[in-house]
Amino acid sequence: MDKRTVEQIKDFLNSICSKNNFSLVDVEVTDTSSELKLVVFIDKDGGVFIDDCIKFNALINATQTLDELVPSSYILEVSSPGPKRPLKNLSDFVRYKGKKVRVKLSKKLEESLKDVLVGEIEKVEGSKISINDSGKCFIFDFSDILKANLNL
Repeated sequence: MDKRTVEQIKDFLNSICSKNNFSLVDVEVTDTSSELKLVVFIDKDGGVFIDDCIKFNALINATQTLDELVPSSYILEVSSPGPKRPLKNLSDFVRYKGKKVRVKLSKKLEESLKDVLVGEIEKVEGSKISINDSGKCFIFDFSDILKANLNL
């Protein structure tokens, strides 16, 4: 599936999220031998439960939009991102301030020669993020992140 179609799917899912107090964490698209598999990861304040996944699936299926965007047969799964939720946006770092995270950076930090930090999010100012890793505060730019997850 091309990137443009995936972006259109994300836009569609984001519109459902914004109307129903969910946030879209990610969409994984896997091409199996016979059909596509779409896994939609959603979140909300207080966490996502099975009833939320059922509700979100019903909201998707209430329209024909996804069927129009995906030209072939597909399997749809709606899921919670789980306790090691990926942090994809700067707003995720603001939301989870004070929580423990694992961050893989694109370059080593000069002061420690580390490119992986595990610690609590202390502060987010503009695009700068502060993480307390083993009692030391490290500051880096959001654009330097390769991958970040909650580390609960």
